[in-house]
Amino acid sequence: MIIARRWPVGWAVALSVASSLGVAGPAPTGAPSAQHPPHLHHHDEEAGSTPQSLAERERLLVKGESSLHTGDVEGARQAFEQAALQAHAAHIELGILRTHMQAGEYRPALAFAAHTAGVHADEVEGRVFYAWLLNLGGQVAMAEQTLQQAEASAPDHPMVKAARQRFDTGALLAEGALLSLPARLAPFATGVTVGRDARAAGTALLLADGRHALAPRAALPPAGSIWLRNGLGQTVAALVDQQDESLGLVLLTLSQPLPVAGGELVPPRDAFPGSPAFAIDYPIDASGLPAWPVMRPGFLGTPVPGAVAGLRRLGVELPGSGPRGGPVYDQGGRLVGLALGQGFDRMILAGALRHRFGERFGAQAVEPRPSPLAADELYERAMKSSLQVLVSRY
Repeated sequence: MIIARRWPVGWAVALSVASSLGVAGPAPTGAPSAQHPPHLHHHDEEAGSTPQSLAERERLLVKGESSLHTGDVEGARQAFEQAALQAHAAHIELGILRTHMQAGEYRPALAFAAHTAGVHADEVEGRVFYAWLLNLGGQVAMAEQTLQQAEASAPDHPMVKAARQRFDTGALLAEGALLSLPARLAPFATGVTVGRDARAAGTALLLADGRHALAPRAALPPAGSIWLRNGLGQTVAALVDQQDESLGLVLLTLSQPLPVAGGELVPPRDAFPGSPAFAIDYPIDASGLPAWPVMRPGFLGTPVPGAVAGLRRLGVELPGSGPRGGPVYDQGGRLVGLALGQGFDRMILAGALRHRFGERFGAQAVEPRPSPLAADELYERAMKSSLQVLVSRY
């Protein structure tokens, strides 16, 4: 027997409120296959189902979604966690997951996403969410395996199909079905409102003072507005402070400070070719939608013959191409350079950046070399230190 897919009453109310806020609702589920009938998950029915308890759950879901949309992370956390005490349901857990990500808590989000994907196997949105987070953090093979499991259980689901298209192209930008509740695969934008014609043009590095950023000059228009947005969705306006023609960089001043990751360190010597590294990047897209950064591991490349001092091949394969500008870290979480390419693979070494921008660039680390950090911890830091560059031409 095929059981029809049903959304809990409380979530339907939350979706109604979210719709009034301009947030996408759930994508319709495709017709179930006779060979793979879905199994209705009953955990959310085990808790109180009286009219009073259902109404309270509805109120909490509405509050959680509204709080996330306005950037009140703690309010969202309290609301979703209170709802979770009433019912063990995938849609509530996805609210908690998105709250972790909006707070910049990638590590707990990744661990909790694994639980949601495994325990609520009939809710395909949980598997898509987990696959997306794995891919963002550089665990591409495991992400692919998880997405294939989602495809096996619900091949016609719009989120599954949209995620597959993004995985295949490498541009991990959520739009359309991937912004559907309850598994929205992007932060909400908060802070300054960007122009309607704003587009994502590259990636910038937030400097240690939280008030300045370095961006690739090629990403910025000759005239126009500039905004910067971190992986938590926090958005500020920016103005050009200085330009460095030799390095192809622009120093930007932020209209308001953004939170720094903490522990920004630059090694005393430039990293050697072949050293393990992690590069961060935001997808370039005409939509200007908020997004989470993408991290990829690899090994630093060799010097570029005849190039300006301090320029080296990046060696880390990033999806897409363009005037990147994102930070590159070593295994200890120290900043070793900026990825800077426009159709080619380049990196500006930390030594050249320190020489040009001095103390703003970060504190110089001392030996001995720090112990390696887990990849998920590196990504969590990068959610604050890497910025999405948004531009609008006059």
